[in-house]
Amino acid sequence: MILEKYQDTYTKFITKYEEIHVNPWHNITKEELNEIYQELITAMDINDKYTFIYFMNYIIKRLSGTSDAHTKLCINLTYYFLPLYFRIIENEVITMYPSSLKNGLLESINDIPIKVILKELDDVITYGTEGKKKYELEKSLFNTAILYGLPSLRNSNQLTFKINLNNQEITKTFIKEEQIPDQEKFDFYNYSFKDNASYKIIDNCLVYNHKSVQPFFENDIKNSILELEQLDLTQIDKFIIDLRGNFGGNASLNRYLMNFLKRHNDKKLYVLTDYRIFSGGRYALIDLIRLGAITIGDEISTPINCYGNSYHELINKYWQFNISNSYLDPLNNINIKSKEQFNKLVFPEYKQIIFKPDIYITETLETFINDTDNVLDTAISQKGTSLLK
Repeated sequence: MILEKYQDTYTKFITKYEEIHVNPWHNITKEELNEIYQELITAMDINDKYTFIYFMNYIIKRLSGTSDAHTKLCINLTYYFLPLYFRIIENEVITMYPSSLKNGLLESINDIPIKVILKELDDVITYGTEGKKKYELEKSLFNTAILYGLPSLRNSNQLTFKINLNNQEITKTFIKEEQIPDQEKFDFYNYSFKDNASYKIIDNCLVYNHKSVQPFFENDIKNSILELEQLDLTQIDKFIIDLRGNFGGNASLNRYLMNFLKRHNDKKLYVLTDYRIFSGGRYALIDLIRLGAITIGDEISTPINCYGNSYHELINKYWQFNISNSYLDPLNNINIKSKEQFNKLVFPEYKQIIFKPDIYITETLETFINDTDNVLDTAISQKGTSLLK
């Protein structure tokens, strides 16, 4: 059963999706979508915002497959966020925030084993790589908009997280719809980008953090590059660009860094990668590879080629969606913005291209708990002679 107001929003979304998306039925047919819709409204009641969010995410995952992680329901609103942040490493869910619980193992939510929660989340998160899957799972674990819609948590009035820290059981309980005090709120975006557009010098290496190209960072990026231009770089023989965590924004902001690197092409160049790099971040990665960078780290959060360039569609005053209106392949300079253009592609041109780093290093429980950065350490220790192109 689905309430009329949610049925209306769904219908309007599908109409807009079919109109805007450059290739709307790339993963399932319209007939298959109708079958999925009927099965879902028969199996569950869509009667509040949480069940509607689950319903829409379930639908969008099946529309999108693995080649479109940009089409989505916009629910990343801070009032849904709990003051907790977890990392998934070696199949364990480890507490990252708050610091008082750091390294604690998340065992359950409302006594539901965390493995069950993760499986239910996997049913409604969209991803094209294993890295994106991990990142979306991590973000979902503090987002009540998603958690309260899960089958095992759907009828709950509170969420109780059971964490094992140094063999002691600690519980954190949050009441549904109860406001988090300001001093306890978790600012995920500030937490993630706190050292963006900053640099440090280690021995003969200049390490630059390029962790976001969100529009509000433009002045910070410009000013940091101006600072770099004032440095005496004669003793620097290696640039290390830390791209980890860059899930995009405005890809044109990458130009400030790229132009700086082109002006200093007598240096060796390395780029650090991880599972969170997405969208505009992958454009930066491709630009750096073209400049001759050696890539060190993990695979990224997206295929190189995918649907994207999200169009923001406000369905009504309550619900906003992002809908991919382009097909993008920066490696082959493909940027398609119409259905007519897309239909001219031949299969090899949209077969997924998965990035593999030159030196593969993934984070382990040991490095996380010991707070060591083996990716950066590896880059610093490199003795290669590759120069910027």
